[in-house]
Amino acid sequence: MHSTILDYYHAHTGLAMRFMLTWVRRSDVCYRAHCTRADRFSNGHFATYHPSPDISLGALGMIRYLSTLVIGGLMCIGSAQAQSPTKIRFALDWVVQGQHAPFYQALNRGYFKAEGLDVTIDAGAGSGAAIQRVATGYDMGFADLGVLIETMGNNPGAQPVEGVYLVYEKNPNSLLIPRKAGVNTVADLKGKRLGAPTTSPIFRLWPLFAKANGLAVDDVTWMHMAPNLVEAAVMQGTADIGTGHPTQAAIFYKLGLKPEDLKIMKYADHGVAMYGHVILANVEFAKKNPQAVAAFLRAYNHGLKDTIADPATAVKQVMQVAPTLIEADEVLKMNLNMDSIDTPNARADGLGAIRKEVLDKMIDDMVSTFALKVRPSADALFSSAYLPPKSERIPPAH
Repeated sequence: MHSTILDYYHAHTGLAMRFMLTWVRRSDVCYRAHCTRADRFSNGHFATYHPSPDISLGALGMIRYLSTLVIGGLMCIGSAQAQSPTKIRFALDWVVQGQHAPFYQALNRGYFKAEGLDVTIDAGAGSGAAIQRVATGYDMGFADLGVLIETMGNNPGAQPVEGVYLVYEKNPNSLLIPRKAGVNTVADLKGKRLGAPTTSPIFRLWPLFAKANGLAVDDVTWMHMAPNLVEAAVMQGTADIGTGHPTQAAIFYKLGLKPEDLKIMKYADHGVAMYGHVILANVEFAKKNPQAVAAFLRAYNHGLKDTIADPATAVKQVMQVAPTLIEADEVLKMNLNMDSIDTPNARADGLGAIRKEVLDKMIDDMVSTFALKVRPSADALFSSAYLPPKSERIPPAH
């Protein structure tokens, strides 16, 4: 055993050991005259010294001091190597796209690794699916806070998931309106056909939008279709207006619409003040691994600030994991999402933070709109306990 330890120590701190041996051997007082027995280093074993009463205290003190350094160094090295990274399985909300750049910036630049984490990021199939994953096996994820409110409101007593970092301070739910639709104000929406899947939050939150803007719920006609058909339906005239996030403008541009011919009308700019996507944590995982959750958020926060400062460079990390994407399109998507992230409130409160009064109103609106079974509390939905200090969460200039 001692032989193994000594070999290991020599490999890491040979200089210190050689200094100790040289010092001992050159001290005739200790090594020859005053040691009743000096078992030299033999076969890699430590020597055992039995000094006579008149041994030099300075020599003995030096031996003990250097021996302490040797043993202490070995213990520190062994302890560090014994610690393995904390594994975190992370579920995205959708297939990998440009707006996920902050996650891959943190992953590929080594920010997670530097925090002692081994993070795996998996593509998703919607916010509902991401929440379900985090509730049943994944450690953390990314999903719409509104969907989490609805999920918890319809499942009383269950609290397997909580939000821990607000990413979209301004909800990106939007109407995407071509110039040819002739919509300049909210009132002009009357009589229009809006394309959306039945699961779309834009469709489901329409009653709130209508109420906030003096419209009747039936002032528009909803054309239900698969998510991937919305933009084509608008371009072909089957629907007048598309729905989704601003990132979907990139699809309209690919289909031939010019940026100046597309208006993006955000619900958040028209009376529906709701938060958007949050980073989620499994509640039990967070209780057992609070340091790991805090470390994940520090690394992500670093990646997000990098992305705000230089979106194009951050998107290159997305291209490493999804090389079939068109880089220019993904940079555009990230830029289109930026004003949902880098908002005046985010600059005042720091990235990742919520305002309780905003979340409480959002909960009340969700409960009344969807007739939820119970009203989830703000404290159950979101924890600020794992956030980095505010000074580290101020968005950079760009």
